[in-house]
Amino acid sequence: MDNITYYDWVPFFQAICQGIAALSGLENRDELLLEKARLTFEPGDPILRFTFTDPFSYLYALAQRNTAKQSDLYFERARAAFGVAVAIPTDLIFPTPQPNALSLFYDAGRYHDNNDTVIGSGPVWELFSSLQSREPVDSAVFLRVLSLKNVGVVKLTQVMFLVDPENYIPFDTRMNSLPVPDLANLKLTLAKISETGLTAYLEAIKELRRWFLGCKLYEINLLNWLINTNLPDRLMVEKSFAVISSYADGQKNSDQFDDFVEENAVWTGGPASQNGHRVYPLDEFYRGDILLVRRGTAWLGGIGIVLHNGYLAGGWDEDKNIQILWLIKQDRKISDTKLGQWDGFVEATAKTLGCFRDVYPETFQIIDQIRQKQRKIMNHRLNKQKNIILSGPPGTGKTRKALQIAQWLTSDEDKSVSLLQAINDGLIPNSDPNIEQIPEAELIQFHPSYTYEDFVRGIVTVTDQEKLIYRVENRVLAKMAMEASKPENSDKAYVLIIDEINRANLSSVLGELIYALEYRGRTVETLYAYNGDAGLNLPDNLYIIGTMNTADRSIGHVDYAIRRRFAFVPVPPDAIAVTTAGGRKLYDEVQALFDKHTSQEFDRADVRIGHSYFLGEQAGLDMRLKYEIKPILLEYVRDGILLEPAKALIENLHV
Repeated sequence: MDNITYYDWVPFFQAICQGIAALSGLENRDELLLEKARLTFEPGDPILRFTFTDPFSYLYALAQRNTAKQSDLYFERARAAFGVAVAIPTDLIFPTPQPNALSLFYDAGRYHDNNDTVIGSGPVWELFSSLQSREPVDSAVFLRVLSLKNVGVVKLTQVMFLVDPENYIPFDTRMNSLPVPDLANLKLTLAKISETGLTAYLEAIKELRRWFLGCKLYEINLLNWLINTNLPDRLMVEKSFAVISSYADGQKNSDQFDDFVEENAVWTGGPASQNGHRVYPLDEFYRGDILLVRRGTAWLGGIGIVLHNGYLAGGWDEDKNIQILWLIKQDRKISDTKLGQWDGFVEATAKTLGCFRDVYPETFQIIDQIRQKQRKIMNHRLNKQKNIILSGPPGTGKTRKALQIAQWLTSDEDKSVSLLQAINDGLIPNSDPNIEQIPEAELIQFHPSYTYEDFVRGIVTVTDQEKLIYRVENRVLAKMAMEASKPENSDKAYVLIIDEINRANLSSVLGELIYALEYRGRTVETLYAYNGDAGLNLPDNLYIIGTMNTADRSIGHVDYAIRRRFAFVPVPPDAIAVTTAGGRKLYDEVQALFDKHTSQEFDRADVRIGHSYFLGEQAGLDMRLKYEIKPILLEYVRDGILLEPAKALIENLHV
């Protein structure tokens, strides 16, 4: 992180945009820009397949080359193509389309919408020119570009941000994870923008600015990326609060707050400053700590998060500073009390922290919500056992228990204990959920013919204009894994419930995913490549809960390799659940059958039927005895689970 100059991508893209703008007034601008594209991209690149291109397609394709090796090559070519001297950016945190994403703003060589209405490249150039010159955008032009085939709100707002990152921001999948209440529902925001156009987009930006007063939109985007990325440089917001004075060289010297803002950094004075720098604990604050910025005794300046403390290595030096990411930059006066005269950089006292909380309540709401989300993410990582099997005889409520666990895992409450500890300590609520009540859960049932292609990925055959086309489709496990892996979902729990998990050949159905069950977050190569990528990993926040009927010996056993990757939780019959007198009497009689007449080849705990058969009132219990309880008990006799003398006793059972 030391070699990154945050936001240096902004002047780079601005310089490229200026070069493109120089072509906008020329008659053959599409062809001239294509010549620049030929100087930038490799032969065969999609942007070079036609005789023209446009500003958004060029910029979006350039942003797609977002790895360090690619950027050095392609950004240098772009710089040379337009003859600009701006430095190659070290900060690559800007909208970067996936390698297989459609980067072009035209489809099959035409600018047309989904109704096949020809629009042309004119609106793209017009919108680009307005953005590049910082002029108001025409609503009708915005809607025309938005209507282009293969262009949506996400793609359009991403490229608008590349052109003008001070006035526009991408509304992509990360945005719904930013802790701003009115923007939490990304789908709703995108739908509003799609329906009403520019007005809804500008209103959303206005609401965003309200929570981050004084901050640039590209600063907000950086925060959004850093707190949500799955990469090692994720910014974890810590509990430590430091306070620094903008009078860096002492109260008697000049206020340097404006310099703090311009440099996105803070610093403190040297030996010549008031009190001397040696009294400051410069090496006690780290990345993720919250930094409170004072402006004297009665005014506060803002709040930021430490990105890099340059004082950690070697102590104070006049050229060193502390890089910060601003959350708010706005002067606010302390109303009821004054802080003592102070300068330097120290841990915030309770009084100072209280003053900042009172003055910047919205910023502390954001900090608290980010911490809450990141705490959930850490809980998922620390919860080592993600795979469990609820095992027991029929009728013990295994599927109901699985749904209860799924509801607990996906609830908003903080989880202070692991999943197994919660089950062991009886912390799972005794509710009656159904799968429709748990959006992040899926319930499937295995059977003997279930395959890898049904569960992970498989090839399907579709017809396209009377031609057969074969394509790979994700199945339930891959779909859930990919959804759970999205950065904006990393604090949520996703639960896959597999009923009758041992009815399928697990080794065959799981394949190489047996490895992924244990080593979460590590990519394994699947049998089939989806969108050109055969890799798949099971993230920390994906839980797999199986149910297993221990009485059914006709089905396959779980082999040791798979058994080692699951925790087995017994779900025995529960006599306490049977609350009616008639139900309890019948329950006790049936349990006595198993106590006296179970074959020695079977463990009674594996085969005795559970309490759910005995629930309900008298009328329902009569029907259940006749059509459910007696049939399964007689089947047990035929299968040799219950001995022959039990048959007469079964026939004589009554409520």
